[in-house]
Order: sequence, then C-alpha cells, then structure tokens
Amino acid sequence: MATPKKDVDEWAATLAQGQSVPFLFSRGKTVGLIIVSLVFVFIGLLMALGGSLLWTIIGWVAVVFFLLGCVVQVRRLFTRVPGLTVSPEGIAMKTAKAGVVPWSEILEIHPVKQASNVYIQMVITTEEADRQAAAGLGVGKLATEDGDLKLVLWAPNGLAVRKPELCFWLEQEREARATV
Repeated sequence: MATPKKDVDEWAATLAQGQSVPFLFSRGKTVGLIIVSLVFVFIGLLMALGGSLLWTIIGWVAVVFFLLGCVVQVRRLFTRVPGLTVSPEGIAMKTAKAGVVPWSEILEIHPVKQASNVYIQMVITTEEADRQAAAGLGVGKLATEDGDLKLVLWAPNGLAVRKPELCFWLEQEREARATV
C-alpha cells in the first residue's frame, strides 16, 4: 500500500488504471515529533517536581498534553494508514469525517505557504461543507480579497510527499474531472 514512486506521472498512471493512490505519513517527521514531545514531557516533569504550586500544575498539564501527543504519534508511526488517498471518485483524508470528498464537490486546490510549511487547501462546495460539518469536521472559511467567503478543507500535514507536486497533480486531476 505504499505510494508509487514520488512522481506525478506515476500517480496519474495509477489513477488512470482505476486504482487509488495512497499517501502515507512521513516516518521521519513522526519520529521527530515523538522526540520533541518527549523533550517537553521531560521539561514538564522538571517543572512539576521543583517549584511552586503554579509551576507544578503547569508542569503536570504539559506532561499529560505531550504524553498524549506521543501516544498519537506512536500510533501513527506503527499504523500505516494513509493520511490521504486519491481515487477516481475523489479524495479521502484521514481528517475528512464524512468520507470521500467527491471531485465534483472540490472547486479548487492550491498550496498555502505559512512560514516554512506548505499546506494543501481545497475549496469545496457549500453542500460538501455541510456534509463534513454534519459528520463533526470543522470546515474553514477563507475570506477573499473581494469579500467573498470560500469554504475550505486542508489535507493532513506530515505526508511523505512534496506538497507542491501533490498539490499541482491534485489540481490537474480536479480540472480534468470538472470538464468530463
């Protein structure tokens, strides 16, 4: 179930054959998050064990919070479930609670850069936003320069793929399916 070679042409060929293209979470990034979380657990323990009541409370809150983060990341590391799967029907994301987002419900896909991170943002129809919201997913609202509001979903972060290439390919696939 590994992602085909990190190549847009390979992804397109796989999808053209009617097969899904899965994108897994990066093991390196996941291990990095586990290490950072453990460092903060250690700092929280130091705070909790040596100081005033306020520092003790803050320390234990940090320990619980970052230990939970470690548990989530360890599960992600050993459970090789794709964070995003592209199929002929649409895009399935681990974060999309209502299942596959059909191609017909995606209006545009583009990268958004914040600091050094690139996020994949999908503008969706009101109907799809309502379906996702009814399933419990928070749908973002993006204000455009002309004052309109667009409803958006974001692809999961930490995928083992270069986001600009993935975003370019997803937009190509969306456009190809919009004209069919």
